[in-house]
Amino acid sequence: MSLTLYSLAAFSGVVALFWCVVLPKRSRAAMLPPGPPGDPVIGNLRYMPTDQSAEVFHEWSKKYGDVMYLEVLGRRIVILDTHQAAVDLLEKRSSNYSDRPVFTLYELLGWSPSLPFLQYGKQWSKHRQMHHTYLNRHKMDDFKTMQTQEARTMVHNLMDCAPDKYDSYMGRFATGIISQIVAGHRITSDDDWYLQASKMVSEAMTRTGPPGSSPIDFFPALQYVPSWFPGAKHMGVVQKRRPTLRELHDYPVRTVREQKNLGNAKPSFILAQLEEMGDETDDYELKGAAATMFGAGESTTWSTVAVFILAMILYPEYQVKAQKEIDSVVGDLRLPGFEDRANLPLVDAILQEILRWNPPLGLPHRATEDDIYRGMLIPKGSLIIANIKAMSLNESVYSQPTSFYPERFLPKPVGNEEPPFINLAFGFGRRICTGRYLAENSVWIAIATILASCTISNAVDEHGEIIVPENRMSDGLVSHPVDIRCVISPRSSTAKALILEGSS
Repeated sequence: MSLTLYSLAAFSGVVALFWCVVLPKRSRAAMLPPGPPGDPVIGNLRYMPTDQSAEVFHEWSKKYGDVMYLEVLGRRIVILDTHQAAVDLLEKRSSNYSDRPVFTLYELLGWSPSLPFLQYGKQWSKHRQMHHTYLNRHKMDDFKTMQTQEARTMVHNLMDCAPDKYDSYMGRFATGIISQIVAGHRITSDDDWYLQASKMVSEAMTRTGPPGSSPIDFFPALQYVPSWFPGAKHMGVVQKRRPTLRELHDYPVRTVREQKNLGNAKPSFILAQLEEMGDETDDYELKGAAATMFGAGESTTWSTVAVFILAMILYPEYQVKAQKEIDSVVGDLRLPGFEDRANLPLVDAILQEILRWNPPLGLPHRATEDDIYRGMLIPKGSLIIANIKAMSLNESVYSQPTSFYPERFLPKPVGNEEPPFINLAFGFGRRICTGRYLAENSVWIAIATILASCTISNAVDEHGEIIVPENRMSDGLVSHPVDIRCVISPRSSTAKALILEGSS
């Protein structure tokens, strides 16, 4: 073959490569959602926030739009900044957006198999069905008496303890509800195993950063190096807390099974599953389903009650307004119960505003196939993050969104009749939280009981200066107020007597 023919063949190969490989890649890149420019290889790594990521993403979206594309070390990330975008993709196209990415760090911690982290498929469906049979809306009436008693026990403890113990007793309230529902176990002392385990689990979940953000998730090989090695600091949390997390999977099922064999097991989620499945019970799956209820339910309720306390410190006028509403309905001879909820619209609005005011970022979804949305390419395998915090700050939906203003949810002319937020707070599509009805009821009875019987006031420092906590949340899997220093005292001797009677 002549040199000319060789040259022509080589040129044809280059042209073919350009048309078949280079051009399609450029075309795909041009179709990606807009986003901040990145560096070669590492993408947007240098600019990724290490703290308050939801707020940072929201600021970026003002420039790049409500569907924003990032890439970090080859991992594609799509941020959804508005409710409409989240509904369009995560709900209307849920078959493509119900998967989860692999979170190496949480797997190392011991969260396998747990519903929030399971990939979309048969195992996920099985866990979700197990939860639904015990946590559906129609089942909630079975738990209300117990939730009311636990709320009154919490308030009794808050009235009698030192201020530095407040957060612990809110955690005990949340754990006490979950331990009864999951394992039929009531917490009666501060050294209870479930209580100690929940504290360790909460610590692990608040120290690991936003889901999928750890260097270990990008470089799984870091799990094999010492925790002092750059990028491997979370391995210290893994080594310290994995035994507790694994025991959280094992202990409840083991003890309920023993109680069942002895004939003294109390009604619970685990007992119901053991009785239904009998010899076909898959302990591995049951352990994961039960541990999910502990980890997710307890931490969500705990942090939301703590946010309520923070709100009452920073916006004391709503404590006064809500107490007037409660007094007008129940008087001073009894405490509020679930039967009063329909007549306490402001208390309900406060619950909604608590959820809107400081929501978490949420766990990412994963696109299982390429998709086109508004002419933009959502590549297969992309992490899809619904920025719930951004949705709470949408000025076209919520007036003065950074303010704590519960009346926004009340009908006109009393309020603004703004869209409810409670559905957004628990996720989207097929990944919506299975324990949302339980969590909502637990928080409602907690705040109604606290408002009816307590006065929340500012603490003072050693110099007599009033302490005003900053409205700031931790940035882990569980988002918790950083500071809730205050003083909680009985509203009256009658209120305290009612609490003592109701918590016994």
